[in-house]
Amino acid sequence: MMETAVLIIGGGPVGATLASELGWRGIPCVIVEERTQPTEHPKATLLGARSMELFRRYDITDAIYAAALPPEINYHIIFSTRLANHEIHRITSPSIRETIDRPPDVLARYRELAWSPFYKTQIGQQALEPILWNFAESHTGTRFMRGFHFTDYSEDAEGVTARIVEKETGRESTVRARYMAACDGGDSGIRRSLGIRMNGRGRMRPNVSFYFESAEFLNVHGKGLGNLYFTFAPDSFGVFTAIDGVSLWNYQFYFLDPGKQTCELDATEVLTRAVGREFPFTLRGVQHWHHHQSVARRWRSRRPNDALDGSLGRVFLAGDAAHLFAPTGGVGMNTGIGDAVDLGWKMAAIEAGWGGEGLLDSYEHERKPIAIRNSVISANNSDKIDMVMDETPVEIEDRGSLGELARTQLREKIRWMARQFNSAGTHLGYRYADSPIIVADGTPEPPDDPSQVVPSTWPGSRAPHAWTTDDQTLHGQSTLDWFGRDFVLIASDPAAARQGDKSLAALRELGAPTEIRVINDPILAKLFETRLVLVRPDGHVAWRGDREPIHPDEVARIVCGRL
Repeated sequence: MMETAVLIIGGGPVGATLASELGWRGIPCVIVEERTQPTEHPKATLLGARSMELFRRYDITDAIYAAALPPEINYHIIFSTRLANHEIHRITSPSIRETIDRPPDVLARYRELAWSPFYKTQIGQQALEPILWNFAESHTGTRFMRGFHFTDYSEDAEGVTARIVEKETGRESTVRARYMAACDGGDSGIRRSLGIRMNGRGRMRPNVSFYFESAEFLNVHGKGLGNLYFTFAPDSFGVFTAIDGVSLWNYQFYFLDPGKQTCELDATEVLTRAVGREFPFTLRGVQHWHHHQSVARRWRSRRPNDALDGSLGRVFLAGDAAHLFAPTGGVGMNTGIGDAVDLGWKMAAIEAGWGGEGLLDSYEHERKPIAIRNSVISANNSDKIDMVMDETPVEIEDRGSLGELARTQLREKIRWMARQFNSAGTHLGYRYADSPIIVADGTPEPPDDPSQVVPSTWPGSRAPHAWTTDDQTLHGQSTLDWFGRDFVLIASDPAAARQGDKSLAALRELGAPTEIRVINDPILAKLFETRLVLVRPDGHVAWRGDREPIHPDEVARIVCGRL
């Protein structure tokens, strides 16, 4: 029997991130994945700024950039009738190179670059998975079992015992773990075995994705390299996505009718119609899927035989097993990555001996509201796109005055709808309000705007970013680089640092890793808002104040999950 601290079922981006977080913190785990190779289909294709901030701690962002779209090419979202026909509108965003080098003219054009070291990064899941798999496996305590099928498990008060089968040989193995994480996707067998239903709008409408290879694609439509190309012809609503920016592409064909059958489709007909011209391509994959707005009612098992007292168990849901999204906004995979980091540091704290069970109790308290928030934002974005597409008149492709008028009217609707692509607030502005391991200070909550970030140290918020060195390129140092492994007490000056001594001592008494940062910079002091700010290992504010808390021991127990 194999024994480990954490058993992870599913090796997609969420499971691989959880394994990476645990391994990075020195906690052993076993990750079980049916596939022997990374996915061939790109599936999710966007990493938001917060995910890149989290991956910066692992020192893998250079590898991600190397596998993403070409670094010198600006990101363009292009809206056309058919792709080779009338262009209606275009949105331009900074390239990877501009995000790295951050020249003044670029900073002046894109306010999003003031809120984070990163911007959006377009990378398909087929390119991201190998990077995460390699990083996860670089830790000696991580055992990655590819080509194994999870069959079933039993849970008791001390842990989980699972059976897995090697697909090629049929050989059965048993894994004993203190905790198990279900990262087994939207059709999670573990979630169903727990009898957990999904709430929300549920399945919204069908789509089909055609993943194809074509070296002629850029030439045939003549719009240049973009990361997204939306088509608004009435018989071809959908979006092309650049996968490598050279020869790999994906087309999501949208069906506005939720009852429409998607199985009988000819790829050549669909792609030719959407582009508006014939072009050579090789079909590499087809996926049938649905927009969703679904969040699991519970994110954790109930302990067997303890139904009456409501004791919580040792099995946790994360990623698509816990929530399903519409892709509009690009936050589904990113929300799952956030789940993995939140669950990972808390499991690691318990394994290290200083974290209390309250940390694991807080996982659902913190992450479920974010999943609801983000899935609703995504569904609303989808509704807006669907509405504009559905109102597109048949005259949109006419060459005469009726066509010009139709395209002018559509352009105004697209400009209104396209505000959703300014999504920095969605990715960076979430906060853990009412978390049982956050100490509230009674101040009003800052605005939660999907399109912009209000930097704040309001308890539960992501600690704000600012550059701390003269080098303000991506090679420089950010305040975010202070956070990752320890509790960090930010003090505005030496006098404030002395006031924080008892708080640090109380945390150390519990065994929690701590450090102090004295900033001595009036600009940074203003950014952090109060003289003392305690930031958790995941970079979220746990407590703040202008003087030491009256009961520092109590604060320490709260933030360590031991109260």
